[in-house]
Amino acid sequence: MSNESKPSSNTSLNSDASLPTTKVDASKSKPPKRQWKNPALRMMGIPKPKLPSRNWLIFWSVVIGLGSSYAYDRYEQKQIRKKYMKLVESDTKSSSYSLNLKPRKLTIYIAPPPNDFLEESLKIFRKFVKPILNSSCIDFEIFSESRQGDIRSSVAEKIRELRREKGGLIQKENKVEENDSEYKARSDVYKPSDLLGLYKIFPKKVDINSEESGADIAGGIICIGRGAYKEYLTGLHEGLLGPLEKPEEVKLKEIELKEKKQKLKEENPTEFDDDDDEKLKPVPIRYISSKEYSNAELAPELNLNNSSLKDSNGVPYFFEQPIYVFSIPRLIGFKNMPTKIYNFFTKRYLTQDLSEKTLAIVDKDIRNFEFKDTLMAKEEELHWPKSWVEMGIERQSEWVQDLDYDDRVIKRLKVFNCK
Repeated sequence: MSNESKPSSNTSLNSDASLPTTKVDASKSKPPKRQWKNPALRMMGIPKPKLPSRNWLIFWSVVIGLGSSYAYDRYEQKQIRKKYMKLVESDTKSSSYSLNLKPRKLTIYIAPPPNDFLEESLKIFRKFVKPILNSSCIDFEIFSESRQGDIRSSVAEKIRELRREKGGLIQKENKVEENDSEYKARSDVYKPSDLLGLYKIFPKKVDINSEESGADIAGGIICIGRGAYKEYLTGLHEGLLGPLEKPEEVKLKEIELKEKKQKLKEENPTEFDDDDDEKLKPVPIRYISSKEYSNAELAPELNLNNSSLKDSNGVPYFFEQPIYVFSIPRLIGFKNMPTKIYNFFTKRYLTQDLSEKTLAIVDKDIRNFEFKDTLMAKEEELHWPKSWVEMGIERQSEWVQDLDYDDRVIKRLKVFNCK
């Protein structure tokens, strides 16, 4: 019994010392979770709210700031638009309209910005100009172009048709009369009074006159974009100073351009496969150049000695109606990014400016045309793409050329006094 060995206390101490030991630092221990004092909420496991971290505070502050700025700007735009719509509505309600009066009518020419789509220009009209015109009960006709030169050729052709009519050249009207003998509208053959005796109690004929018949200033021309304004003025000069028929030089030049384009199409057929312009008629070349203005005779078929030429309704012809131009605020380039961001959040100032100008058009606040008016919307050219301008110079684009004018045409024009 005495020889049996017993475990000593030293071995037990050594074994305990061999175990790894970890020291717990009270400063690095996780703080206890914040819990509700209410035991019911504590048992449901709902965490107690706490402030977000620094990064989340910065993120939500930026999001809320930008969102509130955008919402405030949209709200102010609506309020400004409502303000000017009520102004023109009150004027419309105060004036009495009878059933035999046509509303005042404006002609609006819209051109797309350089190297962009037409929708960008239409946004300016729909958002800032159209609501006020609708509230003022003013009718309007829109002419939009898809190619450069459409507005210029259309304006010039309308003036040439008027000159042919005044000069006794009415070949087109004779053709229409021949077609009318074969095809007649149903309303021309039958009248309501022939079918229903009820209509006998009403007057057979009601003379419908224009709202502004007899007024020296009626209607109006609005151009959206500097390019549309250039083409309109160039079309006026071409129609009033140019010949009635296409000169031989222009015919030869059109044939030359057509052959050149056909040659390019044969060399690079892939570039012209999906070209929509191929389906349309080519834009006519100008009948007269700006260098020939001084030697040309001013529309001898028209009696331009009068103060203003008027149609059968007593309204001046479109080329003697007052003009105004709305520039298209469009910036391109990375350097203009800060300005673009500022403009995006402050469109209320643009709404205020365009609404005031539209109100002046509705109120017919006009003055005589001056030299400075040829520079209207000139600031728009400063932001045209440089590559597009260089290409336009090579192709002799109408937009990049200087806007030349003749004093005989300019002195007959008037503009809306939009400050």
